[in-house]
Amino acid sequence: MSSTTVSGAKPGWKTVRFEVLEKTESLPSLSMVVSEFLALARREYFTAKDFETVISRDQALVARLLKVANSGLYGRSRSITSIPEAVVLIGVDNLKKIVYAVSSESLTKRRLDNYDYHPDQGFWLHSLGVGYATKVFVEASPGCPLHAEEGFVAGLLHDVGKLVIDEFLPVGQPRPITREEEIKAVGLDHAELAEYIMKLWNLPSSTSATVRFHHDYRNGGPMSAGAAALALAQEVCAAWNLGRTNAMDLSCEVPQKKYSELAEFLALDPTKWDQVIWDIRQSLVGLDDIFGED
Repeated sequence: MSSTTVSGAKPGWKTVRFEVLEKTESLPSLSMVVSEFLALARREYFTAKDFETVISRDQALVARLLKVANSGLYGRSRSITSIPEAVVLIGVDNLKKIVYAVSSESLTKRRLDNYDYHPDQGFWLHSLGVGYATKVFVEASPGCPLHAEEGFVAGLLHDVGKLVIDEFLPVGQPRPITREEEIKAVGLDHAELAEYIMKLWNLPSSTSATVRFHHDYRNGGPMSAGAAALALAQEVCAAWNLGRTNAMDLSCEVPQKKYSELAEFLALDPTKWDQVIWDIRQSLVGLDDIFGED
């Protein structure tokens, strides 16, 4: 079985099978719009015209944006036919949801055979849910160096390495797969492989490092807080079985005390915990309306 050290890795880094790298490099890439949106989100001032310049480069995004703007979700007296009109109508926050979801759906709407996601778009729902939750925790954490939009992308892509690893696991019933099993199968766990994939896509190093250390956030160096926000987001979504069960049930309580270690690491105000959880729930409500198929 042939293997190689990942190109650009530090000396002594793990080796992986050639077949794994081939599968990794053949994954559908994210639209370049994602990187441009991350850069745009960091600007202090932007207009609907700025979004038009970016979105117009991806016809799939244009089509989905206009579809949503002309759907029953928004009252309107006439058809919306331009990107700036659609942006004004649906709002920047919903625009971002559409951009990130459409840009990643060729990845996240895939079915995994060995991991225990629900076969009906469970991986997609889990990925989006962790993305939104990470964004909220980043915004609520004072001093977190990660930008909120970078937090969302980190959450959205935190399990992308599983798409490759799934093909190298022994065939069996879907179940929780340990990181040790992943390393045995391909040489890396899903967080390490996700970091490599995100670097191939030229995403910011802050985002890829956040993903790399979300199972080991205290060793994340400058991005420890970002990795902790992602780790906490994943635990909260796990409490709701998001993407694991058929129905999206957000009613399960998630008391701050249960997550006190991560919450304290992020310096989250315990008096605002319930509001933060409410914000996460609100961001998840209506996902099917915005992203559902015809």
